Amino acid sequence: MKISTHRIYTKDNLELFGLLYEPESKSDAILIHVHGMAGNFYENKFLDAIAETLTAKGIAFFVFNNRGCEYIKDLYKVESGQRMIVRIGDTFERFEDCLLDIASAVDFAKDEKYTTIHLSGHSLGAPKVAYFAAERGNDLASVIFLSPADMVGLALKEKNFDLEISTAQRMIKEGKGDEIMSAMVWGDSYLSANTYMSLSDKNSKVAIFNLYDSKDPLSVLGRIKSPMHTIMGREDGALVVPIEETMNRIATAAKSSPSVQTKILGNADHGYVGDEQNLADEILRWIRYCASR
Repeated sequence: MKISTHRIYTKDNLELFGLLYEPESKSDAILIHVHGMAGNFYENKFLDAIAETLTAKGIAFFVFNNRGCEYIKDLYKVESGQRMIVRIGDTFERFEDCLLDIASAVDFAKDEKYTTIHLSGHSLGAPKVAYFAAERGNDLASVIFLSPADMVGLALKEKNFDLEISTAQRMIKEGKGDEIMSAMVWGDSYLSANTYMSLSDKNSKVAIFNLYDSKDPLSVLGRIKSPMHTIMGREDGALVVPIEETMNRIATAAKSSPSVQTKILGNADHGYVGDEQNLADEILRWIRYCASR
């Protein structure tokens, strides 16, 4: 396995950092991974298992930090040859900007001569991947949702939801949307008012896996034209409805996908702790299946 670091650049000139794992012999297939809320490209141990498993079978793997990495993150913005610091991270990101971040990773893979591009996303990364696939992903070999998060449903489960959303709405109305809300939300996150609405409001672009609403047709999933695979474990703490219902509704919604699979990975938790190799093996099986179609 060969490992190299890379800086990639978004259309709005942000500099993002990533790691490319390649097999010893060059191939045309690659999996690009999008991390979850306040995550990064190295903290989840399942990424190590995926990298080793895929590269051993001739498939490259690319992980990178998006603009929502970690809680408050200083990134570089490059304009007119000058690098300036921009403070973003989870606290200040807007969900819809994921299109810019993922596009930069896909463009990087294409520049590296990879022609069979699979895209995976974990937790909040799953709705980001789904949104990109629906909007711009017609040439993706497949999309893989790992522990997809129903962001609106999770927000609604919070005991302080009414106070949190009314506070965010008031701050935005007062022109304070970029200011951090005074109390933590979801137990451990300080978010700006704009970010809170971007990541939890039913009218925002993040509202993709709206499993909390039994009448929601999950229409964004219905626009994805690539093969689609969803993987979750029974001990996923982010489940909003029972796992069987979750899988059935995702599969039913995927009306435009030529191939849809789901996998309940035993009693795996949200981060696949202890099930890292099982997850990697399932991803390899799926990529091989796509190649054989």
